[in-house]
Amino acid sequence: MRFNKKLLFTTLILLILPLFATAQIRVNKVEDGFNASSNDGIIYALPRTIIRVDVTVEHQQMFAGPLRNYAEKYLGITNYIDRDDVAYSMKGVELVPVSEADPDQYYFVSTAEKTSKAAWQTILQMNGHGMITSLGTAGKIAATADGLVTNMTEDEVRAMFSKYADLNLYPKVDTIVRTINIDTITIQDYTFKTTMTNKPLDVKAREVAEMIQKVREGRFNLINGYQEVNYSEGALKFMNDELLRMEEEYLRLFTGAVVTQELTFSFTFLPTPENNGNSVPIFNMSPESGISEGSGGGIQGFIRIESHGNTSAISNGPANTGGGLVYRIPDEAIVMLIYNGSTIAQTRAAISQFGRVASLPADASNVEFDGATGGLKSIQLDAE
Repeated sequence: MRFNKKLLFTTLILLILPLFATAQIRVNKVEDGFNASSNDGIIYALPRTIIRVDVTVEHQQMFAGPLRNYAEKYLGITNYIDRDDVAYSMKGVELVPVSEADPDQYYFVSTAEKTSKAAWQTILQMNGHGMITSLGTAGKIAATADGLVTNMTEDEVRAMFSKYADLNLYPKVDTIVRTINIDTITIQDYTFKTTMTNKPLDVKAREVAEMIQKVREGRFNLINGYQEVNYSEGALKFMNDELLRMEEEYLRLFTGAVVTQELTFSFTFLPTPENNGNSVPIFNMSPESGISEGSGGGIQGFIRIESHGNTSAISNGPANTGGGLVYRIPDEAIVMLIYNGSTIAQTRAAISQFGRVASLPADASNVEFDGATGGLKSIQLDAE
């Protein structure tokens, strides 16, 4: 007799389906003192919504050039950094709703009869945070001189500034004249004494300014074809770029440099009925010291949440216990970030804890939940 795989598969389905059609679940809220080890079932949590405030801050480190005091004298430059400094400025804010388990909304799920582990895995599906997703088979300032910003790092700027000190010592020649009288003959004896002495900043500045002039002359000669060499376009571009780079490095010894980087800071805020409609300080921004949490010096950033009250017509009582799964009916709200008197970021979000909780019928067999809000996405009720 031939083995009929199709018949066997159909038979297994018919045997398994009644388990899910007839098994009803009971849900009870977890109260203080609940002993999970002595109960046979599963615990799940309803989500609550927190708001993550991601603030992007531009951090500028300004390095004064070692030859800054001679910038105007030798190069006629007046737009230079005169002292080391730091500056912070806000570049952007993003408001991100994030779900987490609500510690006040844990529930225990059990069935009317002993259910195997494999059956539990098929009946209930949850995410990694203990929040249910389905039942059944449903599936983140000071102004600076223009032209000084560099893409170098802090260490690279310091290394560049140290280059001018490589020839810090230079030879100093002293001429010593001794007059020797022998009888009626006078002889002058010249002795040259060479010593090494520190090179004054004025000398260094003049030498660097002369080097800048030579680099500029080299670029001029290269561009107008003074060498009378038929360079390729690629070779010309390479040599011109190298000369520009050299000129820029020498100029920064006078003008200084600015190292810029973007930093992202994240703050979290838990919406509650008490702070609904109120402006709550969440961070403090100072152009000199940067951003910090809470209040303090500088300019404060406030977060404000205004609930739409869409679920206000539903009674705000506890969900029935001993019935089916408890779920959320989230409420919509406007989330705003107010900084320096202006709203600089705004978003609309479903705030789970601003809504209501309700219970499903115990015989609901195929339910899908929104993992972020705990609300219903789809449901199937068994026919009588």
